[in-house]
This record gives sequence, C-alpha cells and structure tokens, in this order.
Amino acid sequence: MRVLITSLLLSVATGVVAAKDAALVGFGPSSSVAERSIEQRVDGSIASADLDGWLKQLTSAPNHVGSPHNKENADFIAASLRSWGWDVRVEPVRVLVAYPTTQKLSLSGGDHYAADFTEPEVAGDPDTAHREGVLPGMESYSPDGRVDAPLVFVNEGLARDYDELERLGESVKGKVALVKSSGAGRWVKPRLAQQHGAVGVVIYSDPEADGFPKGDVYPTGAWRTERTVQRGTLGIDSVLDAKGAKTLQAEHHTADLSIPVVTIGYGDAAHFLGALGGKAVPLRWQGGLPLTYHLGGDAAVHLEVASPWEWRTLYNVVATLKGSTWPDEWVIRGVHHDAWVYGAWDPLAGTTALLAEAKALGELAKAGQRPKRTLVFASWDGEELGILGSKAWAERHASELAKHAVFYLNNDTTGRGFLSAGGDPSLAALIDGVAADLHDPETGATVQARRLAKRAVDAAEKGKDADPSIIPERLGTGSDYLPFAHRFGVPSLHVRYGYDRDGDEESVPIYHSLYDTYTHYQRFGDPGLAYVSLLAKTNARLVLRTANADVLPWRYTTFARSLGNDIDRLQAGAQKDYQDAVRHNALVESDAYRLASVSYRQLKAPARVDEGWQALDLSDLQAAQKDLLAAARAYDEAAGRAGDVPAAKAAKVNAALREFATTWLQPAGLPQRPWYRHLLQAPSRKEGEEVAPLPGIGDAIGAKDWAQAKQEIALTTEATRKATAVLKQATTLL
Repeated sequence: MRVLITSLLLSVATGVVAAKDAALVGFGPSSSVAERSIEQRVDGSIASADLDGWLKQLTSAPNHVGSPHNKENADFIAASLRSWGWDVRVEPVRVLVAYPTTQKLSLSGGDHYAADFTEPEVAGDPDTAHREGVLPGMESYSPDGRVDAPLVFVNEGLARDYDELERLGESVKGKVALVKSSGAGRWVKPRLAQQHGAVGVVIYSDPEADGFPKGDVYPTGAWRTERTVQRGTLGIDSVLDAKGAKTLQAEHHTADLSIPVVTIGYGDAAHFLGALGGKAVPLRWQGGLPLTYHLGGDAAVHLEVASPWEWRTLYNVVATLKGSTWPDEWVIRGVHHDAWVYGAWDPLAGTTALLAEAKALGELAKAGQRPKRTLVFASWDGEELGILGSKAWAERHASELAKHAVFYLNNDTTGRGFLSAGGDPSLAALIDGVAADLHDPETGATVQARRLAKRAVDAAEKGKDADPSIIPERLGTGSDYLPFAHRFGVPSLHVRYGYDRDGDEESVPIYHSLYDTYTHYQRFGDPGLAYVSLLAKTNARLVLRTANADVLPWRYTTFARSLGNDIDRLQAGAQKDYQDAVRHNALVESDAYRLASVSYRQLKAPARVDEGWQALDLSDLQAAQKDLLAAARAYDEAAGRAGDVPAAKAAKVNAALREFATTWLQPAGLPQRPWYRHLLQAPSRKEGEEVAPLPGIGDAIGAKDWAQAKQEIALTTEATRKATAVLKQATTLL
C-alpha cells in the first residue's frame, strides 16, 4: 500500500494526475489563469537574461567587505535595478572589521615548518593567478595574540571530544587546540577550547569532509586541494553597536573570546599532525590524511595573530516596486553580494538569479502589470562577517517590518540538482505548487518529482517509506533570513538547488576559498547556468504567487503537524538524555568502563554526569496543538473551496493570517538570548544541530532550569491557543 502511495505521489508530481489548469494556492479560478499567464511572460524574460555576463562581471575581482569590487558590485546592482524601473536606495552601514594582517603558525622544533595562508594558482583558472586584493586564509574577528605552547589534536573540538580527551589522559589547558572544521560552526570551536583552558586554536579542513576522498581535486575535479583554505568569521554580535564596537576596537577581542585563532588547509595540517606524538587517537577521530593521527602534547608551536580592527562600510542595495492593490503589504526577496574572494557559488550565482527576476518583474511593471503587493528586493552586504547587513537593515526598519512584511525569500549558495526549500511549514503548499510547475534541466521531470524521488530513495535505503508530504525544516542560522524569521516572525523561505553531499545540502566543494571562481562554477557548479535560470524562475513564482494571491497562499495543516512533531521530538529527546545519563552512571558505578576498555588505549573511566531530571507536563501544550490541527484542517478546507474571494473579504482574511504569524513572537525575547524572539524556532545551541524547535523550552531543559521550562511551556501553550483563535476567525471570514 505504501509503495502505491509513493507511486501516486510521483505521478502527481510529473503531471500524470494533476491538472495544469488547477487553481493555484491562494487564487480563485479566474485569477489563477491570469497568474499563469504572467509567469509565462516572466519565464521568457529570464530565459533571455544575460546570466553568464552578469556572473562573470560580479565575480571579476575579490569581493569582500571593504574591497573596491564590493562597492562596484553594489553600484552595478543598484544601477541595473534602476534601469528596470525599480525605486532603489543604497543604504550604507559602518561596521567594525578585523581582517588579520599578521598570521603565523610554525613548529617550534624539528624542521620548524610554517603554515602558508595563501593558495597557489590553478592551471586553467585565470582568476586564481591574481593576488591583488585577495584576503589570505583567515578567521575574521580572531582575537590578537601571540603564544608558544604544545599542540594537541582534539578531533572536531566538540564537547564529547573533550570528554574523550580527558579519558585519554590529555588536556588542552595551556596548549593550542588543533581541530577539524566539520561538526559545528567555526565560531563554536574556539569558545569551547577556551572554556577548556586552551590558549589558541588551529582549525583545518580535513580531506574526509571535502577533499580527495570525495573525488578528484581542483582542477581535475571539483574538490578541495591540500592548499585550499576555508575562510570564515568567528562572530561579533555587538559590531553594529557603536559604543560596544569601540570597546572591541580598543581591546582587539570580543567579550567572550580572547585566544588567537587561525585556519589552514589539510596540506599544512598534515605536517603538524605528523609532528605529533602521544597516543593514537580513537578510531572515530581518524581523518582522511594518509597517516596515523596522534593526540600530541609533545610538539610545541608558535601561533600569532594581529588585526587592525578597522571601520569599513557595508552597502545594502534595496529596491522597491510598489504594489497596485495592497501596497502596504511587502514581499521581500534577498540574497547577499559580499564574498570571501570571488564568490561564484557563494553567493553570486544567487545574486545573478535575483537580477534576472528583477529585470523580468520590472519589465512587467513597465508594461502595466504591476504586482498587487509591494516587492522589496534586497542585495545585502556583510553576510560573510556575521549577517551584518540584513540585521542592520531590519533593525533600522523594524517598525516598518512589523506593519508591512508578509513574506521573506532568501537565497545564498546554489548549484545544480535537487530543490531544497527550508522555512515556515505554512509555506509547504506554496513550494509544492511551484515545484510541480517547473521542470528539471537534467532529467526533464518536474522539480517536485525529483524532490519526491530523492526522498523515496533516501527513505528506502534506511528501510523506511517516505512521508507523503514534505514538511519544510524550520530555519536555523547561517544566512540573511535570520532577522526576518527569528526576530520579526515573518514567514520565510531559504531556497537553493544542489546535490546532497553525504547529508550536507549546503556543502560547496571549495567553500570560502580562492577557488570559488567563475571558472570553477561553470565547470562544476552549474555548467551553462541552467539551474541559475531555474532558480530565478522558482524565486519569481514564489514571489509572484505571494504578491498576487487574493488570499495569502499559506496552509496550516502542515504547520500544525510540524508543531506536533516538534513537541514529540522535544519530549523524546529530553527523556532519552535522562535515560542515557542514568545508564552512563550505572556503568560508571559498576566499573564497566574500565573492564570493557582496550588495554593499549589506556582509557580512564569517565566521570558521573548530573542526572538532574524533572518530568515536565506537556499535556496542555499537546492539547493546544491538537486544537490547532483541527482549526488548521478547517481553514485549509475552507480556503481550498473559496474560489474567487472579493477584495474586501480577502483583506480581512489576510490581516488574520499576518496576525497568526506574529502570535509566536515573545517581545522580551528568549531566555539568555533576547535578540531571538520566536517561540517555535531559533538557531540551535547544540553542537552539530542547525535549528532548535521550541527553543525556549529546549534551552531551559538543557540548562536543567525546570522552573524556566515550565514557564516556556506555558508561554508556548498560550501562543498556540491564540493562534488557533486567529485561524478560526480567518475560517469564519472565508
């Protein structure tokens, strides 16, 4: 039966069952016909756009914040948008930037090998021969510092790695930690190392993640070479606060990080790993280099970092196309234009798509076909330094966002392959409808068919059947949707195309390196830019179907189901953590760890952990979710049969749907992180996890603050009941 269901879903996605003239989500029959006609005109304009010329121009020089080409790109984007009829503003933002001008990492003994933070030219890629304006491999906002200390390898530098290091009889206290770049965001690793007493950190890209074990390296193949260095930022929350930034500028480090940090490629890392003695590492720590990894502690290094900590200017380009019917409702579309070097994969292919969309929509408006809602297209700056530009703009326009924003659509890295669309679960029907109308360039099937086929195959490989509906995963951290989704509660999507590389859909084989060039992208990212064109068509439909819908095209059954799944996962996860702690302590007390250890590993028995468990009553929240699910089904059914909705009635329904989206905002913010205000989603505090569903409750459980957990459960229950009442009101209006 389940196989038949999967087959039926694939048939629907390929158009065997679904009628192409069916009404669109949020549209009546007559308005659906008009909308499809508009979309065909937009497709024609995108097909004729100069995608290759734009990408070549945008990637023609280094494009980091403060570089001449970064400003040139902002000016080019602004001028292009103006020429297509958009009202354009370039909004500068002054920010504090720390690019290291001194970086040293060398062995203090032996051959005194020194790391090289530059990347060599690659044959056949002319951009890699240029050196003017290219930033070396670095971690921006690394604290200044100069240390001489032993080097210790700590795998991915996560909490469990430090626990295992202690069992192995080693410590990073007073030493420099060498860690892989995988497993968690780079900003996590030095802060954990500092908490464990390290005086410096070296981050490197192990080839197991994106080097030769994955395939041929550049230029033969797409993958990271031994000299490819992954740049990044260590984060700086107070950079937009002038008073706080002046303190940082004087001290040359942030309030929560004071040890120097560098990043190197796996060719350099091999020399440092090869110099380490001590015990062989646990098997799961062994990486992809052809040598036995050791803990070290016996070989010393000299580590030195210094940065000028200077003020630079970001340039946010924000363009507006005023709506014809509901001009006070904003549909916002964004992608950043700054990069670490050339930035073809990340982010300028997505910026190229935005230009194609803006040109098509501008031409449509000039021909008298304006969108019903106002479009706001934004080319953000400073994303790579910590999502600075979009955060600054959102805070500057906070009161306007609260009044006007109905939808935010984001791109960042993109390539070819499967459609990935994460975001608010209420947008699932919108995504599915767009994906079913577009065709994949490689296979000729619909984009939706390919999505469903991938899910079915992945599930089958795990011995399971795929869920018949695709619930978008809520957004975590990592791109410019952050302020819109997490602070202002705007229903948001993050969309890209790409192949799933061993579970990491955001993987780019030459991520944040010199080799993210036009040549590399045309060879391995998206030859011929067929998927950039498809991305532009995807984005244009998502924007237009939101801007022109009679009733906002949100559906809530999937939303309510997602909330139910999050409650179940939270409860199961907390219970599992408790059971794991009880089991662990029982094994410690019975001396099982010592008896089960392999003698030559010389592992110490681990310490007891704090069980600290209190049962939480989630019954009220679960009951509220069930009521929401019933209300959601009733609304979705009413919206599906509504037909052509009169404008006056639609306006009232849309007002209710916008209120629904903001019921989940907590004005005071989440405990211990007040900038984030959404009760259902936030970036995860757990290592290796992108998003935290029900973050207020989850954070409190993690801290074993049971009183706070009860309070957060009550707040979330209250918000759920309020949202249910709003949805019932919208159903009555329909």
